[in-house]
Amino acid sequence: MLHRLLNAAVLAAMLCCASVPVAAQDTEAERLRIHGSNTIGAEVMPRIVDAWLRSIGYTGIERRTPRPDRMEITAVRDGESLVVEIDRRGSANGFQALVDGNAELAMMARAPTASERDAGWQLGDLGSPEQEFTVALDGLAIVVNDRNPVRKISVAQLRDIAAGRIRSWSQLGGEDALIHVHAGPEAGGSREFLQQRVMQGGATSGAFEHARLRQAARAAAEDRHALAIVELTTRIPPGTRTLAVSDGGAAVLPTRLNVASEDYPLVRRYRLYGAPLMSALGRSLALYAVGRDGQRAVEAVGLQSVMLRTAIQPGRLPGVQAYREAVAGATRLPVGMRFNMASLSTLFESRSALDMERLVAFMRLPENQGRSLVVVAFADHDPGNRLLPTMLSNERADMVAGYLTRNGIPVTRSVGLGDVRPLAGGGQRDRNERVEVWLL
Repeated sequence: MLHRLLNAAVLAAMLCCASVPVAAQDTEAERLRIHGSNTIGAEVMPRIVDAWLRSIGYTGIERRTPRPDRMEITAVRDGESLVVEIDRRGSANGFQALVDGNAELAMMARAPTASERDAGWQLGDLGSPEQEFTVALDGLAIVVNDRNPVRKISVAQLRDIAAGRIRSWSQLGGEDALIHVHAGPEAGGSREFLQQRVMQGGATSGAFEHARLRQAARAAAEDRHALAIVELTTRIPPGTRTLAVSDGGAAVLPTRLNVASEDYPLVRRYRLYGAPLMSALGRSLALYAVGRDGQRAVEAVGLQSVMLRTAIQPGRLPGVQAYREAVAGATRLPVGMRFNMASLSTLFESRSALDMERLVAFMRLPENQGRSLVVVAFADHDPGNRLLPTMLSNERADMVAGYLTRNGIPVTRSVGLGDVRPLAGGGQRDRNERVEVWLL
């Protein structure tokens, strides 16, 4: 479906551009406006736009910077000009531009807030896969010295460390020594995500601030009592390692598998949002960004893509015996299917809806012919009804298995395991209600 949509959007974009009068001046050229996050707009989006323009036949591609927070990419096809405007004044500004009709796409390094959704009510179902496009993944990694005995940390403990309420490693089961916190610049993306995801509006205190995140990571290599808060894309130097992080459930390491499946709790999505009636150009670009070629551009700048491929498996599988038996002999795929029961257009939340299509395409590859899948679902704990989580997880396992079999993909086992392997504590039902897919 994604491939068909992309082809249709590209064709519509070409027809749309053909109707624009030939113009030598930018004021008369077709203009595609993309506003929002500096994190996305600085490197990722320009690369995607360059590749997209070439894919639909544009030449003479040039970049210019009319002001520090804006880039314009100009191109020509059949003598007709196009200007792609990438304005990177932050997620809030990008979303407001989308609401006001001043941008075709909004680049967001976070989900829209409740007040933003209220202000943009006319945008319709922003959780629909027709309007929300997960372009890349990033997040936070917590780095310590190899000689530090502490192996895991909770989000609540990290919040208390960053706020100065936990000061000694002994409070985490480590040595009786002060914790030396190292972080990136106050205005950086990692600090912004720390504030949103971990601090929940509280203030940070006492961190050594570094101009670059790799300097913060190096500090952990040089100091056995250091704790560095860096991005998942930051190179981890020799002599250090990352901590497993929990958020009311299992402690999870930031491996590629755990990040891609979003089992790791400190992952954030970089998204594009569009209005219900996007132009042909806008939809073509959004679909290209989440397709295979667009995702190669994402990987070229060091971010984790959402492309489906096998990943290194954990040495020892955590969980109860029923879980280990269900997936015996299988390799887990780096996806975690989640649901959006409030949507009128799909059962799945936006990324999972596209992941289902990617999964079908993956299983149709020549190297996967003759192989089958195992589907394992989990649900949130329900203190008032012990049977409900098992019933819900079985129902959702059947939903995923049914979609796959209807598309000709064999499913060997489909099982719901209830609330046996929670990833999060109370109030985060969407993280616990998920479906894993394993390859036999």
